[in-house]
Amino acid sequence: MAYKIIIIWFISIIIFTKFTMAIDETDSFKSSPEGSLSNIGKSKYNKSNNYMVVTADHRATKSAIRILELGGTAIDAAISAQMVLNLVEPQSSGIGGGGFILYYDAKTKNIYAWDGREKAPMNFSEKVFLNSDGKKKGFIEAVSGGLAVGVPSLVNMLEKAHEVHGNMQWKLLFEDSIKLSTEGFVVGKRLSKLTSRAPHLKNQKTAREYFNIDNGGLLEGTLKKNLKFANTLKLIRDNGSKAMLAGELADNILSTVTEHKSSPGLMIKKDFSFVKPALTSPTCGKYRKWKICGMGPPSSGGITVLQILGILNNFELSSNNPNDPEVWHLFLEAAKLAYTDRGYYIADNDFIDVPIELMLDEKYLKERSKLIKKTSIISNPQKGKFNNDNTKYLGIDSTSEKPSTTHLSIIDKYGNALALTSSIEFMFGSGLMTSGFLLNNQMTDFSFYPKDKEGNLIANRPEGKKKPRSSMSPTLVFDSEGELRMILGSPGGSQIICYVAASLVRVIDLNIRLENITEQPNICNRGFKSDIESGTIGDILTKELENKGHKINRKNMTSGIHMIYKDNVKKLYGIADQRREGTAYGL
Repeated sequence: MAYKIIIIWFISIIIFTKFTMAIDETDSFKSSPEGSLSNIGKSKYNKSNNYMVVTADHRATKSAIRILELGGTAIDAAISAQMVLNLVEPQSSGIGGGGFILYYDAKTKNIYAWDGREKAPMNFSEKVFLNSDGKKKGFIEAVSGGLAVGVPSLVNMLEKAHEVHGNMQWKLLFEDSIKLSTEGFVVGKRLSKLTSRAPHLKNQKTAREYFNIDNGGLLEGTLKKNLKFANTLKLIRDNGSKAMLAGELADNILSTVTEHKSSPGLMIKKDFSFVKPALTSPTCGKYRKWKICGMGPPSSGGITVLQILGILNNFELSSNNPNDPEVWHLFLEAAKLAYTDRGYYIADNDFIDVPIELMLDEKYLKERSKLIKKTSIISNPQKGKFNNDNTKYLGIDSTSEKPSTTHLSIIDKYGNALALTSSIEFMFGSGLMTSGFLLNNQMTDFSFYPKDKEGNLIANRPEGKKKPRSSMSPTLVFDSEGELRMILGSPGGSQIICYVAASLVRVIDLNIRLENITEQPNICNRGFKSDIESGTIGDILTKELENKGHKINRKNMTSGIHMIYKDNVKKLYGIADQRREGTAYGL
């Protein structure tokens, strides 16, 4: 009898283990759908004296450089590069999505923060992502179709920023993307790989055919044309953002979204009139002797990066070991506390009074730092409490933000600098294609549940005309004299915040050489379990941190840090993360 019980027990363990492994693999796919291309190897590194461009593809970098050589500014170069990226890196960003820009004007020394985040359709309700039984929809179910699509706002944001910061004519910024669309571009390794594993591209005939899904996806090295996109680019070139918000393109977007068979969207024509990207104030704070500036709400990037660094301000982090477990223990604990606050308090500040000043107050962050012990971990992180009635009864968010995004860092010969992070959210967005480009699924950045388990309303719940919270973290860094010294950002979903914050710790505290920054293992804690990137470099660090009590999850963490550093003699250094296909170049 005892023998039979042992056999049954042993078989149960095997079945449970396989089931758990299957869940882990699914979660890994959801959290890092793009996977990794080349985590082992050297970063793409370049030096220059005049200007520098770092983008996710060599053709986009080349396009931006051409514009700069013609006398264009950083925004001129960024527009040209972004249109090329839409074509050659459609899985990550494009005119069917949105983004955020931080722009530094060298003449006035002003920092401009441009918010190009999409809004929810006006007919959205807080239960839009719930099934009839009150349970939330599965992510792939929610993302695959029109329900998750917001009216695209990237072109409108770029146009408004160009009106303020541009030097070249708008119509001259589309030549490279139109030429590549018409004559064809060579399919890269990453695009080829991802088209073979995108589950939702098969759900629409247009996307299925363009990406050759029925035959295994696009083949690396083949020439791919996109004549429909070329026509779209010509319309935008000649008519600006009006081409996206009225007429043929707007009609095509609307019909594609609302006529989807299994998941029709709630978008209506009037929603296009709500696209009004805003010029806002950057969110800035001090770290050591540096001034760090990022985006405010609806992005959580600026606040959460500054909270992590603000907590770490209360510790000495200098070390000769780039993977010093004492440093990264403190980093993980600081991130744990910052992400917990993020989950409760940050959302579209047109709908909720985000307590930005209170969250970044030095005394508050010092009190938060006292929760961190050097020999143990915080096992149950709690939100900070503020003397603010609007924050007392907010519930914890349940958003599942995906890491398909792109980042451009540019500094022009005039000294103007741009950090642009743009996205269509999940890889290939909603999987819906119209007029040669993919549409976003940004609405799945809302919390699917409107209330937490205790019945408290979640700040980032869906509501009509509301912007979903983002983690995009375009960042500018200034020294104690007010001189611009760093431009950086990354794709990576909610882990973008950790990628940016960790890069700053490595530069400022650990004095790691610029060309080696992205070669360090990615590391993050978003509230509970800690993640350390798979690979031999992270193995020793993992063991050391586990000895302190950290529960470590090892997985691919595909950052795409694109950074420019300016030294004391104004020499420029560009770094492109080796995990993707980016390049850094300047003269």
